Amino acid sequence: MHHPGAGDLAGRGVSALVEYADGDDASAFAQMLGGLIEANVTSRAEKLRDFNRLRARVGVYVTDIGEGVTLEFDHGHLVVRNGLGAGRDVTIRADSDTVMQLSNVRIGFAGMPNYLDANGRQVMGRMFKGQLKIEGIFGNLTTLNQVTRLFSVAE
Repeated sequence: MHHPGAGDLAGRGVSALVEYADGDDASAFAQMLGGLIEANVTSRAEKLRDFNRLRARVGVYVTDIGEGVTLEFDHGHLVVRNGLGAGRDVTIRADSDTVMQLSNVRIGFAGMPNYLDANGRQVMGRMFKGQLKIEGIFGNLTTLNQVTRLFSVAE
């Protein structure tokens, strides 16, 4: 699903919302994350509000495939880059299962991620076991919550 006025750049569906810095060389993981965020943002007004407010560099590194991306959010525009770029505010490191589980975290009261239901407890359990590591969490909790809301496909 594309934002109205979406164009096509380098054969990749690039909208006014999401751009792939590596063009045709964007990894499948980069395309998946960018597409997930774009679909969530274009389908839910509250996610679009978060997206429009967010200015941060977020890294996501999937340990079992040895691949990472950097998400550069800039007030209503996202640039997705292959690899972990410098100057990240937050970096999430986990296996692919855990990264996908993050997209199932339900958003609860006051727009906060719900870590008390079964899925949320599993995510927290993985964090306590060291299977999910979040660098930069201190001082960037608001950013992490906004990104979690943008990733979440759960109602």
